[in-house]
Amino acid sequence: MRRRARAQLREWALLTLLLGALLVAVVKWDWLARADFWLFDTSVTLSGRAPDPAILILAIDEESLARLGRWPWSRQVLADALERLTAAGAGPVLLDIILSEAQRDDPVADARLATAIAAHGRVVLSVFMPPPGDVAVLPLPAFVAGGHLGHTQALVDQDGVTRRYLAVETAGAASFRHVAQVLNDFSARVGPLGKTSGVTAGSAAPASTSVLASAPPQAQGPVLIPFAGPPGHFPRRSIAALREGRIPAQELKGRLILIGATAAGLGDNLATPLAGSSGTMPGIELVANVLDGLRSGASLQPVDGWLRLALSAALLLALMVALLITTPQAALWITGLGCAGVALAAFGAVKLWGWWWPPAAPIAMMALAYPLWSWRRLEASLRAMTRETRRIAALTRPQAHPQTQAQQQPGERGQPLRQSPRMLNFFDPVETRIADITRAVDQIASTLAADGSTALVRQHREDMMRHLAHDLRSPLVSLRSLADTLRGETLRGDSPAEHDAMLNRIDACARRALDLSEQFLLMGRAESIDPATFGEVDLVQILHQSADDLWEDARRQGVRIERRCALDCVLVRGDARLLHRALLNLGWNAIRHGPPGGTVTLSLDATPTRCVLAVHDPGAGFAPEALAHLSQRYTQAAAVATPPADAANGTSTKAAKRPVDSKVGGTGHGLGLALVRMVAEKHQATLAAHRPPEGGFSVTLWLARQ
Repeated sequence: MRRRARAQLREWALLTLLLGALLVAVVKWDWLARADFWLFDTSVTLSGRAPDPAILILAIDEESLARLGRWPWSRQVLADALERLTAAGAGPVLLDIILSEAQRDDPVADARLATAIAAHGRVVLSVFMPPPGDVAVLPLPAFVAGGHLGHTQALVDQDGVTRRYLAVETAGAASFRHVAQVLNDFSARVGPLGKTSGVTAGSAAPASTSVLASAPPQAQGPVLIPFAGPPGHFPRRSIAALREGRIPAQELKGRLILIGATAAGLGDNLATPLAGSSGTMPGIELVANVLDGLRSGASLQPVDGWLRLALSAALLLALMVALLITTPQAALWITGLGCAGVALAAFGAVKLWGWWWPPAAPIAMMALAYPLWSWRRLEASLRAMTRETRRIAALTRPQAHPQTQAQQQPGERGQPLRQSPRMLNFFDPVETRIADITRAVDQIASTLAADGSTALVRQHREDMMRHLAHDLRSPLVSLRSLADTLRGETLRGDSPAEHDAMLNRIDACARRALDLSEQFLLMGRAESIDPATFGEVDLVQILHQSADDLWEDARRQGVRIERRCALDCVLVRGDARLLHRALLNLGWNAIRHGPPGGTVTLSLDATPTRCVLAVHDPGAGFAPEALAHLSQRYTQAAAVATPPADAANGTSTKAAKRPVDSKVGGTGHGLGLALVRMVAEKHQATLAAHRPPEGGFSVTLWLARQ
């Protein structure tokens, strides 16, 4: 036992190490990055928030193009917009437009725009970041002199979706912060770095292209975008409405204004987790999401590196320990709930604490651990079953009868199992091992069948019969249900009469087989039940219930059921199910043995100390002295002045559902009276049969009254 336990522990440790190594590889090389992306997108979608009311997008949209003409516009339009914003007291402004070339057809427009930028004092201009190794494309020097610079570059993951941005972008010798960070410095709000810019309305700050003094090293790498919502989530007005004076000054005062393109085919459009049905989000809206996260403090911190690996490994180890110490069914539940719990924990961490931990790797390893460990458990169970059945078969082999062994041929049941030098080899098919186990079980069964004289063997046989009866009931009930369903239908090509006759035969066979299993089951219960467990039973209720259950069978046979009982309640100690079945068996015998059109009477009388249950029918019955013989199992009565019938049978299906057809005609099982006798013995009752003076035949059951 200890050796097997150590072997199991070694297999568990080896599997744990294997899964751990695979986990390290998955985390290191991001083999499940796309699954993590999907989980991140789902968690971000579930973690939306209301937009910052201070952010307003002035869009270069379809309406603006329709009213102001096609793009590019004269910079007079942008200058006019900045002048109106300055006059209305608007806060910091972002011009997400490339202004790297002079407007040749209207030099005055560039001068006016430069003046408007300087006059406002808090205008942020976007820098176009080229491929690595090239120099950044800056706005015209006149614009840079009065404005502030920042990049709007977004990072695209391997699946083509934007989820991050670079806090600092470097091109050549110059470094630029993201425009949202520059705007946040102007907003006089505490940013994620814990600093307040101190810039007030109307004040100007010098232009800056370097971020080394204002951005700490940890803020200069990729940053997850804490999306607030999908496209259209932030307040948006058309720049044409501003130019035409349709936006009141009060709506603009103190707000952060983001000017950029939203029209289709104009400007940058990015795929994001919250892109919605359109599939993309305008770049100016992406800036709004970044700015909203900085102002609200809703940042997303990735759990990466060793911390991510340690957390994933701890979860995997916890599951492996659970698989080792729990049952297979419990392990399945733990695995399923564990995988779901890890995913929900990742979602909750994003929403509650702003931490993103990629859970795909531990979920995959946990999902893989269960089938692998179940496979090893199956292998161990199969080895143990094969080993033990062979051992038991070897123990029973010397006890087999010599004549039995002499009659057996090589390869037949009961022969010694083949001795394969490596029967339990890793490469043995499952069918081979099951065949070995089957041969061992057959040998054990042959030994038990050959020597049935011992009490232990008889007990084993009774147990097997009980299990057989129990296992037969479910398919037979299904067969009866099928017959009932088909009874009302006419088979194509058959007459209704032939159809019904066929169904009745099927139903009769099924009911007889089901009744046999019911009798076996109840006999096993009667043999094993302890009288100390008996409770109070009302015989009046049992009599009426039995009469009701016999009514349908009697009606089909043309027999009347009569009940005689003037008592309200008669209590005895016993088992209600067994007493009810015993009375049903007597009633079914009476229906079968009595003449058609007769009356079967169920009666109950009582004295202060005893009570008697009786079943009477007008038939001839059998000789009373034959009761002891007929109450033995598998014993049937011969005909006595009535049409042949199985006096020892009387079996049927469960109450109220079993028509009498299965008991009329044909042979019985010889178990009905045997069960009645056994029930009587367990209840210390007296079973008797007699022919009363008024005629007919009666079987009585005398019980002690409580």
